[in-house]
This record gives sequence, C-alpha cells and structure tokens, in this order.
Amino acid sequence: MNLLLVHSFTWITVVLTGVIAFILGFIIKSTIVYKQRKRILRLEDEMLSNHSRILELEQIATEVHKEKTGSPQDYDRNSRKDQLRVS
Repeated sequence: MNLLLVHSFTWITVVLTGVIAFILGFIIKSTIVYKQRKRILRLEDEMLSNHSRILELEQIATEVHKEKTGSPQDYDRNSRKDQLRVS
C-alpha cells in the first residue's frame, strides 16, 4: 500500500512539473516575441523617417537643379551622387 502511494505521488509530481515548465516556457517565449516585435516596429519607424529624409533631399536637389538649368528633364541622378551625403 505504501509503495502505491509513493508511486502515484511521483507521477503527480512529474505531471505537475511538466505543466509548470510548459507555462514558464510559454511566458518566456511570449516575452521574447513581444520584445522582438517592439524592436522591429522601432526599426521600421526609423527606416520610414530615413526614407522621408532622403525624399526631402532629392526634392531639394531637383529644385536646385531646376533653378540652375531651367528644366528638370535633363537632371541625371548619377551626376548628383557626390552632392548628397548621409549625415
């Protein structure tokens, strides 16, 4: 009788430990995914602001070229690569 009680207690302990380990693993993984998602959103915002700045610089470069030459059709992107610098 005593052996049966110890045997059932062992199985309960194993099952309970498994459930607790699963819950802890799920919580840890959810936290990691949340932090990664937050970091990705922050990087996407940074990329959008950088692209916005690039578009502003291209618009300024086009306006300057249009003022110098009078026609924006002759403007060559390759000729202004040295003019634009990323800060």
